[in-house]
Amino acid sequence: MRILRDDKYKSILKAARTEFVQKGFKDASMRAIAKNANVGLSNIYNYFRNKDEIFLEVVSPARDDLFAFVKEKHTEKYIDFNYMSTIDYQEETVDVYIQLLVKYKEEIRLLLFHSQGSTMENFRETLTEYLTHVSDNHKSIVKMHYPQMQEVSSFFTHTLCAFMVSTVGEIVTHDMDRQKIRDFFKEYFRFQIAGWRELTGI
Repeated sequence: MRILRDDKYKSILKAARTEFVQKGFKDASMRAIAKNANVGLSNIYNYFRNKDEIFLEVVSPARDDLFAFVKEKHTEKYIDFNYMSTIDYQEETVDVYIQLLVKYKEEIRLLLFHSQGSTMENFRETLTEYLTHVSDNHKSIVKMHYPQMQEVSSFFTHTLCAFMVSTVGEIVTHDMDRQKIRDFFKEYFRFQIAGWRELTGI
C-alpha cells in the first residue's frame, strides 16, 4: 500500500468524510466514496487497506485533539479552585471547548453515535474511561498539595465523566451556536467548581 498525500488521497478523504457523515460508518459505501472522489474503486486500495482505515484517518484528528485537551486540563497547573473560578480561566477553557466542538462537530458525532462496525465503535466508553483515568490521577495530584482533601470515589468521578461525554454528544447533535455553547459551559463550570469544593473540602 502506498502512503501518499497527493490530490487523489485528499479527494478520497473528502469524499469519505461526506459519505460517513451522511450514512455513518456501517452504511457508508466504498463504491460511493470512489465515485465521489472521481477515482476507480481499486485505486482506493493503493491508499487505504479498507473502509475502517479511511474512517480512522477521517476521525483521528478529532480524537487526538480531544484527548490532548483533556490531558492538558488535568495537569498540576489546574489544582487551584480559586484560579479555576476566575473569569479568565473559564473563558480560556470555554474558548478551547468551542473551537474543538465547532471544528470537529461531525467527526465527534460520528465517533459517539455512528461508528458501529469500525474499530472505533466503543469510543464513548473509551473516552469515558480516559476521562475517569486522568481525573483520578488529577485527584492524586491535588491530594499531594492539599493533604486535607476529602476522598471522592472513583465511581462518582466515573459518573461525572460519563455525564460530560453525554453532554458533548448533546452539543454536537443539536443546533447550538457558539454563544449557546459558551452560556452552557459557564453554567457548568459554576456548578462543577462549587460541587468539587463541597466534596473535597478545599
